[in-house]
Amino acid sequence: MDLDHYNYLLKRDIKLDISITEQMLQMLEMLIHWIFQVGEQNKLEIKTIELAAILSKLFVSKNQIHSERADLLGIVSLMIAVKFNECQTKIQINVQDCVDQCQSKYSSGEITDMEISILSLIEYDANITTITDYFDGEDVQTDLVLFVTLDSEFLYFQKYELFEAIRNFYSQDTSNLSQNTKNIISKISTKIQHLTTKDEKKTPKIKKKMIKKQGFKRSIICSSQSITL
Repeated sequence: MDLDHYNYLLKRDIKLDISITEQMLQMLEMLIHWIFQVGEQNKLEIKTIELAAILSKLFVSKNQIHSERADLLGIVSLMIAVKFNECQTKIQINVQDCVDQCQSKYSSGEITDMEISILSLIEYDANITTITDYFDGEDVQTDLVLFVTLDSEFLYFQKYELFEAIRNFYSQDTSNLSQNTKNIISKISTKIQHLTTKDEKKTPKIKKKMIKKQGFKRSIICSSQSITL
């Protein structure tokens, strides 16, 4: 990767430095899983899903939001990410799509107000570095990128740290890696092993599905909490 480009990505690589409560983390993780589901159903790029997740994380780190309104944050974060990153595709999402996605739970005014709140937080600049950006022409290890994006335990790492761990995850020689990278690799490996053990017990998990796109599809979160899109 070109050094200037790498340094540019580092400058725009946002690190969360404000702790989020356990209750909010649970809500956030559920919300990001929903973003993932909608992204998969609509064949959005992995970067779009990452960006929407980053926007949601940033907002929750700076603002208190009730679980009943988490769906508003999720759909608006996704709308901003689609507008920014899917401009070269035929996929579009507007305020009315958001209203429909939430089954008219929120008005167009509420959607717009949330969009302004998120954009104000990032100073109207959605050019935020994602893990995918660091691959820069290399094949993106999509499964691992999604894995660390969906899991709240990787919330406080910068994207370049996660990229280095993902890039070297299957490496046989880790002697030249930093201790931080080794620790992240170990954490990913441990969690994957734990999930694999659960899978052997037939524990349900989110699976990637290929669904033909017919407009912007609506996804429902099945949960005892209040996020009911």
